[in-house]
Amino acid sequence: MKNNHKPLSRREFTKLGATAIAAATAGASHMASAQSAASELESIYLMELSLDVADQLDAGHTSIAPVTGGTFGGPRLKGTVRNGGADWITQVSGHSSLDVRITLDTDDGDIIYMTYTGVVHPGENGLYWRVRPIFQTASEKYDWLNHIVCIGKSKQIPGKVAYDIFQIL
Repeated sequence: MKNNHKPLSRREFTKLGATAIAAATAGASHMASAQSAASELESIYLMELSLDVADQLDAGHTSIAPVTGGTFGGPRLKGTVRNGGADWITQVSGHSSLDVRITLDTDDGDIIYMTYTGVVHPGENGLYWRVRPIFQTASEKYDWLNHIVCIGKSKQIPGKVAYDIFQIL
């Protein structure tokens, strides 16, 4: 195989270096602009979730809080929470990590499996308590829940574990 490449002169080499630096600088400025949001994050209110929980069971670094019932409701769905779910609360480096699994019964007879993970830790303005729900259902009416992203924020209801849940648009 014949090598058709001729050696670069110092001037050509310097010119290539300047071109590479210009390209890298353009890429860096593009990266800087990519660190800004292209759009605002939008959400709509999905529902309030209010859970009844029994006393926590001590399992070392993880506590288990049985979910014994509750309610949920919003503009597009409402119903009750079945007894039998639980919240596995693990203490991890200064915060609590949540892992919750519950079954929702809609008022019109459909079943929705809801899981959520989350984080609870002390913040400047009280507890930072956020969750990431995921829904699964075979219901045609509520199939849209299988395809959305949500975030929940804790709310104070005496004697309950409660959240306002928002669908991210």
